Amino acid sequence: GVPVSSRVSTKIQQLLNTLKRPKRPSLKEFFVDDFEEIVEVPQPDPNQPKPEGRQMTPVKGEPLGVVCNWPPALEAALQRWGTTQAKCPCLTALDVTGKPIYTLTYGE
Repeated sequence: GVPVSSRVSTKIQQLLNTLKRPKRPSLKEFFVDDFEEIVEVPQPDPNQPKPEGRQMTPVKGEPLGVVCNWPPALEAALQRWGTTQAKCPCLTALDVTGKPIYTLTYGE
């Protein structure tokens, strides 16, 4: 500790000792060795439902007309295109045979 003169009270000495203690715990108190848990690969649940059907892949549609004054943001460009070309198809859902079953337009 600190040399205490007879003129320093006990409470002041306790305060000094409290202030000298480290404010943060050492890193060893925070460090947890969980390397084994990280390396383990979780096994899939055998009761989990399996995917069915074919894998879906996007199909390229018709290219949009070239416009020189498009907004820089995608959302703003879609908003402008949707207001000017509301009846144009935006997204088409196909059935398993490849026939269109639903078409979403920009106006929707």
